[in-house]
Amino acid sequence: MTFTRQLITGEARAEVRGQRFRCINNDCVLEMQTMEENSVDMALTSIPFGNQYEYSPTFNDFGHCPGDAMFFEQMGFLTPELHRVLRPGRIAAVHVKDRIMFGNVTGLAVPTVNPFSDHTTTAFRKAGFVLLARITIDTDVVRENNQTYRLGWSENAKDSSKMGAGMPEYVLVFRKLPSDLSNAYADVPVTKDKAEYTRADWQIDAAGLWRSDGNRLPDPELLQHMPLEDIKRLWVRYCESGGYNHAEHVELAKALESRGKLPSSFMLFPAVSRHQDIWTDIARMRTLNTEQSRRNQEQHVCPLQLDIIKRLIRRYTNLGETVLDPFGGIGSTVYQALQLGRCGVGIELNADYWRCAVAYCQMAEAEQCAPTLFDLTELERGQAA
Repeated sequence: MTFTRQLITGEARAEVRGQRFRCINNDCVLEMQTMEENSVDMALTSIPFGNQYEYSPTFNDFGHCPGDAMFFEQMGFLTPELHRVLRPGRIAAVHVKDRIMFGNVTGLAVPTVNPFSDHTTTAFRKAGFVLLARITIDTDVVRENNQTYRLGWSENAKDSSKMGAGMPEYVLVFRKLPSDLSNAYADVPVTKDKAEYTRADWQIDAAGLWRSDGNRLPDPELLQHMPLEDIKRLWVRYCESGGYNHAEHVELAKALESRGKLPSSFMLFPAVSRHQDIWTDIARMRTLNTEQSRRNQEQHVCPLQLDIIKRLIRRYTNLGETVLDPFGGIGSTVYQALQLGRCGVGIELNADYWRCAVAYCQMAEAEQCAPTLFDLTELERGQAA
């Protein structure tokens, strides 16, 4: 079976632009085919992990492939376009993780490892990229076992020969070769001021093992499973700390409405006054069942964290340059690019994720901080107290 890239009937492209960002709701391959050659300074993305999850109902979603062979056939449309639009000598940083294949699926009775990161390397090299580095992001083996039940202490006691190990995440650093190979410098080098990017920064970033604080932007699924009172509390805190943006206000409400989370009996996102003589009432609302409302199945097995994105952008781009994320999701890459004085282009097929990305990018351009997972954790602690 051979795939081609085409839009499904009835679907339309949409785009929102800011001063330094573009958020596009479209198939990433078809969108990049319209972009100029050598027009972006870095590509930074977390690709779908094969058929691990389908992010949207359209068959253009890479997750609709039945297996690795067809997934990487689809990637064969993407990687040449990434190579074409990237400036010579510049970096494509790709977040991946090897996949666990469970014994009840493979028939082998024991979980085995699909070296998905190796297949990704082969796909990018086939498109003309060279591999510069494999950055390993440390993970929590206990948390992984709680998600997969494959590394249990009790099973290890029965027969440790069936035990593997925790699976780290990786950032594969690919480079498009520069025009001049005599000194290997990029056509437009990424320069560093040693007073700003110190020897300490360099030593830590040059290491092959990175740690992350795990913080990231909340996605629609996470917000959908939050109690309404927590969402309201987060909104009030945000309004009290930043300026007002009407378009952003509307986009946030629309994003939750599309998930069936915007209530019809009261206003979840009222305008919040910062004047001391005007009180902002907390609406009386029916609290959802706590256990049900907080249960959230992570749809991406390891979303790319904000601090990792920040380090990669800071290391591989100059101020004012453009960072592209072809699997833009909720806009984390573009959001961080804006925070760091760069420009960003995010392409996302899922309309709900795209609307979230627009809101977060508008916050970044307004120099306001978007709520993160850590903010949600603080809310939960405050509620427990």
